[in-house]
Amino acid sequence: MTYAKVWQRVRKDGRNLSLLFGAFTSMTLLLNPEIWLNDYPPDIKEKFGPQSEKARRQGWLVAIPFFLLLIGPVVRSNLALKKENGGVLPFKMAFLNTYGQFVYVWLFDLVIMDWLLFVTVQPKRIVLPGTEGAAGYKDYGFHLKAALPALPIMILPSLLIAALTYGRSPQNHLLSETSS
Repeated sequence: MTYAKVWQRVRKDGRNLSLLFGAFTSMTLLLNPEIWLNDYPPDIKEKFGPQSEKARRQGWLVAIPFFLLLIGPVVRSNLALKKENGGVLPFKMAFLNTYGQFVYVWLFDLVIMDWLLFVTVQPKRIVLPGTEGAAGYKDYGFHLKAALPALPIMILPSLLIAALTYGRSPQNHLLSETSS
């Protein structure tokens, strides 16, 4: 397996995962932008006040599908990569594919969702009531500072997903044992 093959998969599946992420996040913003209150800049949170019980419940309801949406396609991608490689996926390649897709989504979230949508375009729907004109709505640096810690944190789930998906497929392993 080559790095080029993994990179090709990261680009293709990372793009698709980013679009899913963007669609899901946009739907939750349309449902209730207050769900994402904890991700807003501090001055906006302070102006808005505490999160409502309704938004807190909605946040928990979207959390499970949100994480499944991020993890499921990456697992599927690793399994597809394994299939393309004759049923074998080295751990390093499984990790690079997983982490690469997470970084792809991370970049999409920072550049498209945060900087372009939240800071630049700023649809009225994402402006929380009573926070109009808050400086945080134009703070590009906040989003970068908030996003950077995710890069090392994403290593752990990437290692876990790689550990669950690398190796030989059971059929391939049995075939190699009988041919020896």
